[in-house]
Amino acid sequence: MANHSQVFQVNSGNRWKKFQWSGRILLFILSLLIMFIVISLRAKDLNNPKVAIETSAMKKVLNSELPAYRQSKLEKEYKGIRKFIKDQWSKGKGCGQKDTVLNLSKTSMFSDSLGIRAGLYVAWDPQSYYSLQRNISKMNLVIPEWFFLDANADTLKVNIDEKALAFIRKSGVNIMPMLTNNIKEIWRGDIVHRIINSPVKRMKLINDLVYQLKKNKFVGINIDFEELIEKQNEILTSFQKDLYNNLHQNGLLLTQDVSPFNQDYDYNNLAKYNDYLFLMAYDEHHPDTKPGPISSEKWIEAAVDKVAAVVPSEKIVLCMAGYGYDWSLSKVQSITYQEALTTARESDGIIKFDEDTYNLSYEYYDTEDTLHTVYFTDAATNFNTLRFTTEYGLAGAAIWRLGSEDSRVWDFYNKPMTKEALSKFDFDAFKNVSGSNDVDYIGEGEVLDILSTPVDGHITPKIDTNEMLISGEKYDKLPSVYVIKKYGKTSQKKLVLTFDDGPDPIYTPQILDTLSKYHIPATFFVVGLEAENNIPLVKRIYKEGHELGNHTFTHPNMANVSTNRAFIEMDLTRLLIECITGHSTIMFRAPFNADSEPGKAEELVPIALSRKRNYITIGESIDPEDWEKGLRPDFNADTIFNRVVNIYNYRVNQLQDSSSIILLHDAGGDRSETVKATGMIIRYFLSKGYTFTTVADLLHKKRDELMPPVPKGSGYYLLQLNYTLALIGYYGSHFFETLFIFFMIVSAIRLAAIGILAFKKKRYEDDHVFVPFKKETAPLVSIIVPAYNE
Repeated sequence: MANHSQVFQVNSGNRWKKFQWSGRILLFILSLLIMFIVISLRAKDLNNPKVAIETSAMKKVLNSELPAYRQSKLEKEYKGIRKFIKDQWSKGKGCGQKDTVLNLSKTSMFSDSLGIRAGLYVAWDPQSYYSLQRNISKMNLVIPEWFFLDANADTLKVNIDEKALAFIRKSGVNIMPMLTNNIKEIWRGDIVHRIINSPVKRMKLINDLVYQLKKNKFVGINIDFEELIEKQNEILTSFQKDLYNNLHQNGLLLTQDVSPFNQDYDYNNLAKYNDYLFLMAYDEHHPDTKPGPISSEKWIEAAVDKVAAVVPSEKIVLCMAGYGYDWSLSKVQSITYQEALTTARESDGIIKFDEDTYNLSYEYYDTEDTLHTVYFTDAATNFNTLRFTTEYGLAGAAIWRLGSEDSRVWDFYNKPMTKEALSKFDFDAFKNVSGSNDVDYIGEGEVLDILSTPVDGHITPKIDTNEMLISGEKYDKLPSVYVIKKYGKTSQKKLVLTFDDGPDPIYTPQILDTLSKYHIPATFFVVGLEAENNIPLVKRIYKEGHELGNHTFTHPNMANVSTNRAFIEMDLTRLLIECITGHSTIMFRAPFNADSEPGKAEELVPIALSRKRNYITIGESIDPEDWEKGLRPDFNADTIFNRVVNIYNYRVNQLQDSSSIILLHDAGGDRSETVKATGMIIRYFLSKGYTFTTVADLLHKKRDELMPPVPKGSGYYLLQLNYTLALIGYYGSHFFETLFIFFMIVSAIRLAAIGILAFKKKRYEDDHVFVPFKKETAPLVSIIVPAYNE
């Protein structure tokens, strides 16, 4: 019997040797990959560029004692809120005493012991909307700054924030818009003068106001005319009378803001033609004065006494300060409560609560050794002011402004402030202040840098249980929220084109060709994986003068990944940019969250994470959502173009907002319409006199400051090795891809040739092969296949 062996059995050892060498080669390749990853992770600390923008305003703190509050006639005449309340109770007039009926507001709309609790809302500050969202249930009246005077036509100009309007209406809270003569941060008494002195213009304004109030179902109007130039008070009073009569005929309310100790206002006669006078008891010290308290208790008491001498107390609404000022030799700027805490924390400032004024203050030096003096108010200040409002029997209170206040104020703002009610109040709420996801903004622009993240704080209050006042405070540990510094505001006609998600081998070159045609620079936020697959395109982007920013390596939602994953995403992309261009980048934009006014946690977390890697976040305010191309069949270049123009016009003309950065996409799908729209956008704005520029130019920097060169130190050679490996991977993948396609084509040709020859062979045999017998009579045939163990 023959000696049979298995089909795959061989007697030589060549097969085993080939297997061993194949394993060794695979292990070597695996080792290279591991080495590449280790080098990449090590190299992230070798050239981590620092932010080229000065983000810290503080250098050192002045710890010396602040000068004592200067004695004055006001100091001698008034003994403060505590003395006032004590005297009220000694006379049997204290609120909450037996048989005392407290009815703070005579209007049926607010006829309860709480009175008016209003919040003044502004559309130009995003944190004002966030505060409105969180605290709408604590108010019974919102006064939004929505009505303005047109400086050219002397008519009414309406600019309603539709998002806020929808939200307030849903809550059911009354809306009373403010009509102001403040235009672009300047009080225009001249416009008011022209209108109220012209019977025609006056009547038109009144009719327009009635129409808008009824159309939008508002409860009335709040008139805020300041820095008037009238020589006679009777003219303003006459205007208020005409407006009052017209509004009341239509069931609408009229209120007016008045400054204390101001001869522009005839309080007595104005009270006759207003349902309420809102007494703006703040700005005791302001940008035109020396540093001092924003609204000291004795000054408030004197202001109320002055007005209440001629106006019934139930018609007076006391406006409280929820902000502060930062004075220096060169300028004075308004600051929010959170801005005050952030500055104090960064400068190690010692916050002091003045038990005589109930205001807070501290001093610090900035980086240029300029002394700053800061005064501001907090929840304790507002608590005591509300106590005074209640005991005085005023109609209520209003906070200027939503978004700048100490959030602790909402713990008591909607509660009765009588002594009896406060005996059950939990003052421990003032002690432990939890860090929250609230956002506070400093500056203006679309370039974002985070200064602080939520941190719990501790504040120890000192309670006067006799008069139920907060007589003292100690800031043991400063609390914080998200504080974001905004840069890049420009008054010039400048725009920045930015492109996300690329580079793409099809659409990015087309966009670069368009930019080159018009000599327009842009900023490309590249995804690491796409950059790795298109190294020549990345080199072209940089070589043609454009900027490169980090858009992560795999385009994840940064708020939903681990911290380590987020850092790796940023580090690998930065290293790749450094390898290809020889320059790093400090510009970052998070996937899915590029808003220039982030307010949600998923928008804030990426900014905080990127800041730990020394990035600044480049936001945008003009987003035409060109990614909708794959979702809507009717979406085209005209859609993108019209959205860009409409958004820009709305933000600049209606919101008086600085909008410069446009967000488009050069990858991630079919971007053919984006390519067309890019040219349309460029041509349109160039024809309007605009200039397209870079993010660096918006910040008054050079490109190398935002994309600093990689220094030729030890890390430089590691980067070169990374670059070599990246090139090997790039060209190797393209070589094998080309080879694969070549063999696929050759195989297809071979199969086609075999098929054709087989068909021809079959035809030939059918025609020429002789069969000696018929199929029906053909003998049976057996076939033996020589196979073993198959």
